[in-house]
Amino acid sequence: MIDVAVVGGGASGLCAAIAAASEGAQTLVLEAGERAGAKILATGNGRCNLTNRELSAADYNQPSFVESVLRLWGPEAVLSWFEGQGLLTALEREGRVYPLSNSANSVLDVLRCACVRAGASVRTSARVERIAPLDRGDGGFAIELKGGEHTRARSVVVAACADGARLLGDCGHELVSPQPVLGALATDTAPIRGLSGVRVRCRLRLLDGERELFSQEGELLFRDYGISGIVTFNASRFALPGCTAEIDLVPSVGEGAFLGLLQERAAWAASYDELMQGIFHNQVNRALLRLAGCKPSMEPASEGLGKIARAAKALRLRVEGPGDPKHAQVTRGGAAVSGFDPGTLESLRAPGLFACGECLDVDGPCGGYNLHWAWASGLVAGKAATSCCAG
Repeated sequence: MIDVAVVGGGASGLCAAIAAASEGAQTLVLEAGERAGAKILATGNGRCNLTNRELSAADYNQPSFVESVLRLWGPEAVLSWFEGQGLLTALEREGRVYPLSNSANSVLDVLRCACVRAGASVRTSARVERIAPLDRGDGGFAIELKGGEHTRARSVVVAACADGARLLGDCGHELVSPQPVLGALATDTAPIRGLSGVRVRCRLRLLDGERELFSQEGELLFRDYGISGIVTFNASRFALPGCTAEIDLVPSVGEGAFLGLLQERAAWAASYDELMQGIFHNQVNRALLRLAGCKPSMEPASEGLGKIARAAKALRLRVEGPGDPKHAQVTRGGAAVSGFDPGTLESLRAPGLFACGECLDVDGPCGGYNLHWAWASGLVAGKAATSCCAG
């Protein structure tokens, strides 16, 4: 019987394995894919946004649960741990931290070497089909692999995403339905016709009637099906079908001040087309004029200026739902956190069973928050799992 089996060899699973093996536990990673850590290579557009120095528990959907983990493994602690494994990092804007090499490959290489140094074994193409407590007094678990092979472990850390949630559900844990987040939003497209591919810096708000669900400034990308870009990804965590996405294209000034600017320009502009030149992207200018009912060739008039200002400050789209779920960065849902000890991530239903990473119903915004949860929760669960291995 091995000491600790880690189901899933992604970001959280590799950290869990390193933490467990570093405590002297015989540790085996069971990874369903052909290569451990493959998903790490796709994070941050191949750069791997490790963490964010500005993160706090309040940034996550389960703040009180996450807080215990972050007290042990906040940004400074995680960065210090990576430095101890040999990774150099660089701080960028908005608190984002990347490997100095600017390559996710460096992160994966460091984690693999750390596994070897700690003595953890990694087995690929090993999909776990079932986990069950052993019917014996000294505890432990039977692990069934695809193909019928079995192994046993004193403790198990579940670190896989969809498979992990399924396995935890089979062990009696409540599951929260999966939902793609940190992705694009599908909206009505008539107001943004012709804008696909255009990027703008704006403030994006989500409104459910008069109730504000979300508000943040950032980069937005118009698509033929709706909106995308980082600010949209963050908004997707709060979006409800049928809610309103309100885009403020000039967040630095109020509507009155922007109207004043248009009035000043109208004093010398011979047409609406000339009036709008140099303010926004040409395609955005045309869309605003269309929404305001102003023909580009017409001479600017007071009523038209007011309509343009209102459209620029509150371009409203009806949210139909998420964009293509295959392109979402994170899946919300998984095992409900109420079934786990927040200090150790041990199951309250099956002692010796631990969970970390995306198989738990924890998610945060873009910018290193979700990878930080993966590293931190893996380190907590991996170390805690060794407490079941005494003797």
